[in-house]
Amino acid sequence: MDMDLEGKTAIVTGGSRGIGYAIAEAFVGSGARVVISARGKEALDEAAKRLGPNAIAIPCDVADPESVRALVESASRLGLVDVLVNNAGISPFYKRVEHTTAEDLDQLMGVNLRGAWCCSIEVATRLFEAERPGSIINVSSMLGLQPDERQGAYGVTKAGLIHMAKVFALEWADRGIRANALAPGWTESDLTTALFESRHGPRLKGDVPLGRFATPEDVASAAVYLASDASSYVTGAVITIDGGRSLR
Repeated sequence: MDMDLEGKTAIVTGGSRGIGYAIAEAFVGSGARVVISARGKEALDEAAKRLGPNAIAIPCDVADPESVRALVESASRLGLVDVLVNNAGISPFYKRVEHTTAEDLDQLMGVNLRGAWCCSIEVATRLFEAERPGSIINVSSMLGLQPDERQGAYGVTKAGLIHMAKVFALEWADRGIRANALAPGWTESDLTTALFESRHGPRLKGDVPLGRFATPEDVASAAVYLASDASSYVTGAVITIDGGRSLR
């Protein structure tokens, strides 16, 4: 099975920490040139430094189409971008749906959905012009497959990422572009440490048949597969990485 990414150029949005950083690290380790993007320049530069000479940092606000265009144009100077990981996302509140305002929804949609859409169009358009194949990977969530209370709006955006990948897969198959989604479950990161160490941690872990939370590296391994030629016949798929949580 060929999991080598030698010669490929990838963009990983939200690549300065957590799942995004782990994906970028795995891509570099598999031979790819990687552009990581995020809004925070300092953390982004530090992440690129840790990743080494085959990674560069380009700040980007994916909610801003002009910022996205500038990101892809700059990344393309390294070589044609043939792998895109739409990982940038926010989950800024924990509310029931009736308390979720239009402004809340706009904020979530702007980053989680519109950002992925705009990044994908910018990358795909250049691949069309070059008549080259490519791989688009949307990082969704188990909440895009199963609703949860007080995370309804977030879950809607993550479900949208899954459907978006399927739409791209169908419409762009004849151009050689594959699109798939990853649906991680509870994943260890600096954003979830407090929750996992709280009184809720044992219950959440107990809900996972495999008995542990995911690591960012678990998600990264699946991303390498979808970026590589090993998955050349896989498109429109959703890979669930939740230790069996969604089975219950």
